[in-house]
Amino acid sequence: MEKREIEYNEELYKKFFGLVGNPDAGKRVSQSKAAQALGYSSGVVSAYKSRTYNGNVKAFEEAAAAWLKREERRIARLEVPTAETSALDSIRKAAGMAQDDSDIAVIIGDSGTGKTTALRGYAAESHSAVLIEVDSSFTKNVLMEEIARALGVETKGSLTAIVSRIVEAQRGRDTVVLVDEADYLSDGSLELLRRVVNDKAQTGVVLAGLPRLKYKIENLRNDHQQLASRVGVLLEAKRLGKADAAKIIEGVWRGLAKETVEAFVRAANGSARTLVKLMGRVHQVMGINRIETPDAEVVAAAGEMLMR
Repeated sequence: MEKREIEYNEELYKKFFGLVGNPDAGKRVSQSKAAQALGYSSGVVSAYKSRTYNGNVKAFEEAAAAWLKREERRIARLEVPTAETSALDSIRKAAGMAQDDSDIAVIIGDSGTGKTTALRGYAAESHSAVLIEVDSSFTKNVLMEEIARALGVETKGSLTAIVSRIVEAQRGRDTVVLVDEADYLSDGSLELLRRVVNDKAQTGVVLAGLPRLKYKIENLRNDHQQLASRVGVLLEAKRLGKADAAKIIEGVWRGLAKETVEAFVRAANGSARTLVKLMGRVHQVMGINRIETPDAEVVAAAGEMLMR
């Protein structure tokens, strides 16, 4: 029986492998990552590339075409440079104080005030800070394991053993432990940070989170009396003001009309995160409608797509 020749969509084939391949050869997405995104094995992608795939080529190409469209949208996303806002500057200074003085700094602020951006930036710039990004699943064990992993020490064994390794690894080392979204931590986890990292290892600690973090630390129960007394820096990150919003906007669009900038500021409502998302939506609306410069009307239209 004569073997049926498989028909390939040549345009799609060229487009797909123009994007997918060895990153060292300048390809944007590795073959294994592309396969994972498509829900196929790496072997299927290899067989498709060599034109020896015996499965349903049409189904694979439909999946590849849909994924390519999504990738094109991702590539076309607006990149908003990090602006030197007053909030980022004050958070970095607080982290620096904690590191220099082996102190505890508490940074509180509403969502979107730049805490995470500032801590990530500080960690990248310092090359010595340990950044732990907490979520609601963190227990005392998970927290200590994450710190140990970041320090490059063994995470196996009992909590006591892990704590001992952390203290040994940090003692005499010029570093600081930055804990983002620390308001998710239990009372016991907060106290363990104070005792292990700040007290025993004599290392600076930065606790950043929502305003409720301050009230957790300031409560009158015995387990936090020592923690509250050790806090040397308390910073409330301010919501995004007009001047700082303008700095962020000018990183992408310079010389916008005053009413356009004010429309951005109103829609962002004090949140740097919302402003960045809004700018991305404005960029999309401009592309769809072939608009070169945003105006207040475009900002209003894009703002309708955001939950604020």
